[in-house]
Amino acid sequence: MPTLFIYGLNFIFGTIIGSHLLVIVQRFGQENFISEKSHCDSCKIPLTLLNQIPIFSFIRYKGHCFFCKAPIPIEALYCELLGGIAFLPLNPYLDQSSYLFITFIFLISIFDYFDHSFPISLLFPLICIIVLTRAFLNYELIEWGLIFAIILIFLIMNLKNKFGYGDTIIFVILIFYYDFYTAQYIFLLASILLLINHIVGDKRNTYPFVPFIFLSLIFYNFL
Repeated sequence: MPTLFIYGLNFIFGTIIGSHLLVIVQRFGQENFISEKSHCDSCKIPLTLLNQIPIFSFIRYKGHCFFCKAPIPIEALYCELLGGIAFLPLNPYLDQSSYLFITFIFLISIFDYFDHSFPISLLFPLICIIVLTRAFLNYELIEWGLIFAIILIFLIMNLKNKFGYGDTIIFVILIFYYDFYTAQYIFLLASILLLINHIVGDKRNTYPFVPFIFLSLIFYNFL
């Protein structure tokens, strides 16, 4: 199958996933996001298939509902674009588990973006992916020492409310899905992006960290 065709399918698939993940977050604990039809949050009118085409429908209707003309949050477009970009470099022949891994990290990052927290249950699929696909015990003794030392530092930061427990767990998950050094690289890049955002944005705000981890993960997958 031509590489360009795979890229195209990945992007389309990613935009659909991004769109649906946002719906899950918006309806979580309030509506059934599996059986209920997609609808406008303002007028509640069910959306047609044309209204649900990722990116295209947002641009076509200029970010407004086709029926009631209520504005659609810009986050809808961001999630669709990020989903497409995140899935773009993945290889369905070499590592199918990456699709699931990216999906759940993306879902956690959306929860963290809106709520500054995420359901702990979302960690279990990630743990299952690691157990089933990764030989995570192939570390040398010195590497295990470094891993525990950094986790200990993070836990101390957790106790001082300088770092979230969820962020620490995500770091551990990255270590075992990729490797210790890759996880460090992703966290370093995420920290740089967070620092830039803090400098450019409102310094009085507190920013969730997992979305920056997800952005760094996207960048890493393109390398």
